[in-house]
Amino acid sequence: MRITTIITALVLVTILSCSKEDEWQTVNMTGSYTNTPDVSGGFHSISLPVGGTIQVPKKYKVGGSDNIVGNIDETKSTLEVKTVSINSLTGAFDLTFTIAIFDKNGDKVDYKGTGQSYTNGTGLSWQHFTEGTGKYDGISGWLNTSLVTNPTTGVHTITVLEGQATYIKQ
Repeated sequence: MRITTIITALVLVTILSCSKEDEWQTVNMTGSYTNTPDVSGGFHSISLPVGGTIQVPKKYKVGGSDNIVGNIDETKSTLEVKTVSINSLTGAFDLTFTIAIFDKNGDKVDYKGTGQSYTNGTGLSWQHFTEGTGKYDGISGWLNTSLVTNPTTGVHTITVLEGQATYIKQ
């Protein structure tokens, strides 16, 4: 009887100590975003080669949706422009930036990126995930996007061209 009790206890301890391994998934990204200038963030003042300056917002509110976070909480989500310079070869504005996107539950995905914005109101950007919180903890991956700027409002419409995200399956 005593041996049966010990064996049963060992089996129970073994079963209870086993934890389910997280199942990771990789998905191809799709989506579109809007970046709306937030003037409360201030401006980068860029000297133009032909004289004069241009003001580039340091901060944007991010809206839209993608197939990773769903609808973005625009009240919390931001893009911060870290640096802006004029590329002497292309005449484009070269940018570095960070993005924090929140979903409806408050879980967050962080990105770092670089981009080029051209004088015709178009542009391209390249981003990678730097971290996530909540259900995006441990996220990794990248995406490339295209950009079209509304010349009147300064709002950027961003479209995911390609990208992949790897994260824990929910």
